[in-house]
Amino acid sequence: MTGKSRYSGTRLAESSRRLLETHLPPGWSAVLPGSGPGGPGECPLELRSPDKKVARLDLRCRSQVFPRDVIDLKEKGRTATVLVAPFLSVATQRRLRELGLNYLDLTGNVRLAVGRPGLFIETVGATKDPAPAPGARRSLKGPKAGRLVRTLCEFPPPFTLSELATRAAIDGGYASRLVTWLAREDLLTRRPRGPIDAVDIVGLIRRWADDYQVLSSNVVASFLDARGISNLTQRLPQLGVRYAVTGSLAASLLAPVAPPRLAMVYVAAVEPVVEALKLRPADAGINVMLLLPFDEIVFERTSQVQGLTLAAPSQVAADLLGSPGRGPNEAEAVLQSIAPASHVRS
Repeated sequence: MTGKSRYSGTRLAESSRRLLETHLPPGWSAVLPGSGPGGPGECPLELRSPDKKVARLDLRCRSQVFPRDVIDLKEKGRTATVLVAPFLSVATQRRLRELGLNYLDLTGNVRLAVGRPGLFIETVGATKDPAPAPGARRSLKGPKAGRLVRTLCEFPPPFTLSELATRAAIDGGYASRLVTWLAREDLLTRRPRGPIDAVDIVGLIRRWADDYQVLSSNVVASFLDARGISNLTQRLPQLGVRYAVTGSLAASLLAPVAPPRLAMVYVAAVEPVVEALKLRPADAGINVMLLLPFDEIVFERTSQVQGLTLAAPSQVAADLLGSPGRGPNEAEAVLQSIAPASHVRS
């Protein structure tokens, strides 16, 4: 945990107490007993129920927490521990929930489970840090980030930073900054001044999908094929155009969940496909989406399945996570098919 503190431990504890009290049921109260911190960054808190029962918690106050820090908190923590910080990222919250840890941040992200007296609180606050430290904010938006993510997911480590930058066709400085941030996010491990050892592929795809959204990151045109998706699947390979199938149609071939209702296809040009398949522009009853891609990477490392060219599984999963309807559920099936890869770190 790094970065200059914006709050002293005492101030953070008091701010957290006040925030927590606003979420407590009627008749409950949150009290700082005033016995002083139990250790560096620790402060006792009591939750008092209307029937005079008391739950004693340890607030672990931190100015900044990255996902990679969470495992240390798990090892050091006790069951009645609440991690407190000015802000906790979505990825950090996800990791805390996976380990069953309580947390609270001052934007209103709260998860608190207490056995005796029984209490459960879960609320959602900000998804972006309202006051980030200089240089702390990073994003996986844009073509360069997409190429880096795809490369990390599709080439087994170990590999050096320069090898990563070359394969992803990005400059070394950008790759270095993003890799440093991804290591802090606990999405990859890299030896000091050495190669990247391991990649959490599933976690990285999920984090990419927080910033990259298939329907806003690409240029999308929606259509109705009156003859159904089967017309597209039969005729598309015969058109002689560059394409890559993604979304539900790709998922039905990679990790079937249910018959696809929507065909999403990356194309180099929309008009030839529309004319050849006689697609009709539509706002309702859409069963085909043609996407002009955010980057040419969507056409790389494709595969042939039942005569169709499919986008790489990492691309398909990210697209499904940002798709409407049952897309996120289909994404989970694709991610499960990706997970056994040898360079996934659990």
